Amino acid sequence: MNRAELRFTLRLIPFLDSVESVEDGLVKLRDRRWLVWHPDVMAALFRNDRALRHPPSRTLSPLLGNRSVLWLDGAEHTAYRRTLAPMLRGARYQALIEEMTDRSIAELPSGPTSVSAWTRKLTLRIIGRVLFGVDDDELLTAFTRWLDRRLGSRARTLAHRYLTPGTTRFDPRLDAMLLHRVQSAEPPALAAFLPRRDLRDQVVSLLFAGHETTASATAWTLYWISRTPGLDDSRLDATIRESLRLSPPAALAGNRMSDEGMVITPSIYLAHRRAATYENPHVFDPARTPPPPGAYFPFGGGVRHCPGKDLALLEIRLIVRALLAHRHVRLSSPTSTPQLRGAAMAPPPDLAMVATCRR
Repeated sequence: MNRAELRFTLRLIPFLDSVESVEDGLVKLRDRRWLVWHPDVMAALFRNDRALRHPPSRTLSPLLGNRSVLWLDGAEHTAYRRTLAPMLRGARYQALIEEMTDRSIAELPSGPTSVSAWTRKLTLRIIGRVLFGVDDDELLTAFTRWLDRRLGSRARTLAHRYLTPGTTRFDPRLDAMLLHRVQSAEPPALAAFLPRRDLRDQVVSLLFAGHETTASATAWTLYWISRTPGLDDSRLDATIRESLRLSPPAALAGNRMSDEGMVITPSIYLAHRRAATYENPHVFDPARTPPPPGAYFPFGGGVRHCPGKDLALLEIRLIVRALLAHRHVRLSSPTSTPQLRGAAMAPPPDLAMVATCRR
């Protein structure tokens, strides 16, 4: 592993910041591996995505499984997406999201609480209900503990990735709980429609991908609202779009591999901060004009764009709107140094929220 790839692996965000000014929008990490973010390259890459392979993540595949839909290819991937896409349309879950959001707001403590921890618990409850059709806080608490032991800090993630390479990080007890809940699921719960093959990998992937990035995006939106006086509810959609640009819920958009073995890693973080694309790219500005193709892809792109994008955007909108309608929100420790949780880019855990009742 050369110096560039070592920095990319160990200190991802500082490394991305250090190459942000590279005008070509691509950096060689090692022989036959490139980090890319130029919009023309990204647009071409996503147009030709079906012709590429999508190798498993060395960090997440031991957790989610090698048969996760996140890295299936070809007909298998297409079949899973055809099952998932209609089941993840946001409008069908609006009442559910509103109900669970109201409950979580009512449970907020009077003192400071971690913004990212609160949004993570809420979005996990929502995807748990979508997936299983029932509330099961015992199961979701066990899932959270399992995930935090492996992704709760960058040090833990790297330790699991490099100190025990080639091994899985499954928890047999948790897997048994998940499969029991899936087997009892009935329509319209999403789990009832999943193919029985590789069930464990698909359920864990949906729980992880269905809450982690949405939670981060919601917390970042609250952060930017707190930092930007004068924003009101009429500009919420533009505020969310700009938050997703400047603080995308993931720094990278997965790997692509050509038949010749060339690996290409798109960077959402760098594409969204490219000075040649965005004027004053580090300034939060909801009034920005739409960017060109390949310059904005907070939910990934090509055949790997997130099938839950519509659901995630609805969750962010409804959670933020309800919270601000029912609580005066003040953020303490207003830092913006992100915490990496696998590929997800969450606000730091010490970013605390004090939410007091409106009178």
